[in-house]
Amino acid sequence: MKDIIQFLPKNVINQIAAGEVIDRPSSVLKELLENAIDAKSKIIDIFIRDSGKTLIQLIDNGEGMSFNDAKMSFQRYSTSKIKTNEDLSIIKTKGFRGEALASIALISQLEIQTKNKESLVGIQLLVEDGKMKKQTSINILKGTRISVKNIFYKFPARKRFLKSSRIEFQHIVNEFYKIVLAHRDIIYRFYHNEKIVFHLKKASLKERIKEIFNENKIFIPLFIKKNKILIEGFISQPDSSEKKGYQFLFVNKRCIKNSFLQKRILNSYNGIIKNLKTVSYFIFIYVDPCLVNWNIHPSKREVKFEEENIICNLLQQEIKNILCSQYKIKKNELDNSNLLLSCNSIDQENPNRFINYYYNSSFEELSYKKKVIQLENWIRNVKESDFLLFKKDVHFTNELSRYIFDKKKYIESFQINEKYIIFSFNKEYVIFVDQHKAHQNILFEFFLKKKKELIIQQFLFPIEIKLLKNELVSLTNIKYDLIEIGFHFYCFNKSVYLYSIPERIHQNILIEIFKKILTYNFVKGEKNNKKILIKSISKSAAIKYGKKLDSDKRKGLIQDLFSCNNPNYTYSGDPIFFILNNNFFKKQFCK
Repeated sequence: MKDIIQFLPKNVINQIAAGEVIDRPSSVLKELLENAIDAKSKIIDIFIRDSGKTLIQLIDNGEGMSFNDAKMSFQRYSTSKIKTNEDLSIIKTKGFRGEALASIALISQLEIQTKNKESLVGIQLLVEDGKMKKQTSINILKGTRISVKNIFYKFPARKRFLKSSRIEFQHIVNEFYKIVLAHRDIIYRFYHNEKIVFHLKKASLKERIKEIFNENKIFIPLFIKKNKILIEGFISQPDSSEKKGYQFLFVNKRCIKNSFLQKRILNSYNGIIKNLKTVSYFIFIYVDPCLVNWNIHPSKREVKFEEENIICNLLQQEIKNILCSQYKIKKNELDNSNLLLSCNSIDQENPNRFINYYYNSSFEELSYKKKVIQLENWIRNVKESDFLLFKKDVHFTNELSRYIFDKKKYIESFQINEKYIIFSFNKEYVIFVDQHKAHQNILFEFFLKKKKELIIQQFLFPIEIKLLKNELVSLTNIKYDLIEIGFHFYCFNKSVYLYSIPERIHQNILIEIFKKILTYNFVKGEKNNKKILIKSISKSAAIKYGKKLDSDKRKGLIQDLFSCNNPNYTYSGDPIFFILNNNFFKKQFCK
């Protein structure tokens, strides 16, 4: 049988190696930026054309290269970063393998212009297929200009695997973010197709985050120092409505991926908030280089720690401590997060102040969690005889309204079961407001106002909602009722196109609202159409149970409710709030 195993040709070996390091234009930018940083550059200009497919050019004012160093720089395994095997265990630079320029030279047309402070003139090299085609002396300032043109121009198969210009440019920007977040003492100017995209000066981490992500949300500072480990950065406040987060993890100023670390960071939020979608974090870990192994991935995106568990435990514990301190939550209560109150509602001086009038010393000795459990049980077991009946007590409702709108009074409230807003009144009563029914009533009265009082929000582009044939017929029958309360639209080809809607309706629930409206079989000209319509909209658009409300939203909801003509009952006759008096609490706590 004929032997079939053979050595690969050198050019094939080189192309395989180049593919491991350079897979798209963003990889080129990453390698060039890292070289410029290793060269101690203080100003870096980046010029991108056609999302990097035509040109990636980087100009820096770093140390530059000598004539011989420039000629060596694009050869494989040529590097100034390491010399011995021992150097691999103490990597402090961005690059060290000597593969970056060699890989770039194999898949593009490469031009290098460089000069160091010892040289009288600079050198210009033109390289194609990894081979030098031309070299000339030039007069330039100290530093390096590298131009990478026509990436994959001789590899059409690899070029076809590139994505659209928009996607490739986003990859380039993402690599740029990783560098500018870690190295903030450098001035960056970034151009795309002759237009400036970024001009970043020296900045703190907080300033840089706001600068490149336009983030105005509150970030909590993080700082840990133990033995030879330093961890710092920022973490975001937990937010169940967050759909997109920015997650950056750095080790010794190099952005990495580490699924184990990421999982531990996200686990730190467990018990702080329910239905957590994602968080943002910008975390920098500094450890002794000898404890890190960078030599496990061609692009150095992955890393191994010798003390990974120690770092993970430190990070997770500190984030939990910060969040518990931020939201006044006791660590031993985190396992029952469903019983915790809204995070934002707890950051008062005394979250239990509203019931301080009602419990005796034995109740006070209970943990915060047990108090909440007991209060929840009371709500389930409460009887009508325990309520202060207010159906005909207009005087009481008026007195409560005056109390709520008294600017001298501070109404301290919180949520329980993410269903009730609770606050005390005159040290004698506790008011339980059903948040869904309250908002439902507010919207119902709002939409009953005259048209001229409604504020309309308009869309730049109409929103399309596809409808079934019977839904279109039903919509046609209530067209003028919808217009009267602020919905403006036109129908075309089995779709409705909305170009303005009334205030207080959120765009993200429009489809749900319309679908529920059209479950009714409206008859054209029926006098009850408008009322049915408003009831349906109010129910669909009202704040749902399970929605966490911060202190401002709770206060606004209470004030809006008691601004209604009828704050006591919904349009269907259900009570919106109920009142427990002092006697009820005394009876419960003194058992």
